[in-house]
Amino acid sequence: MLKFSGYWLLVTSIIHVIVGVWLYAEQLSEIINSGFFNSITPNPFAPNFAREDAFWFMTLTAFLVILAQLCLWANSQKISLPESVGWNLLITSIIGAVAIPISGFWLLMPPACLMIATSRKANHQIDI
Repeated sequence: MLKFSGYWLLVTSIIHVIVGVWLYAEQLSEIINSGFFNSITPNPFAPNFAREDAFWFMTLTAFLVILAQLCLWANSQKISLPESVGWNLLITSIIGAVAIPISGFWLLMPPACLMIATSRKANHQIDI
């Protein structure tokens, strides 16, 4: 189940990048054309929310990839992740889906549930 979760999260991260480039093409172009360094909010008293939104949307992709790699690594080591990892992802995705119903937060729920199930199954086997 962790292998499936890992691949699911990798595909989700690829979709996230594609959607991010599509939605934020103008802001990302502005960031690059500004030289990237200190180009998101050069004046903290006059924030550029569009650039900040684009930046954080794209940055989240790295965390999805890290979590995917963690799932794939745990699967290759034949270990489970702590149940709290799955719960954190599930709670975050539920809060995100409630706050922004038309979003990709729904895509994080299946791998989160699989992580929780894998951890519980591993813990149950140890207890026996």
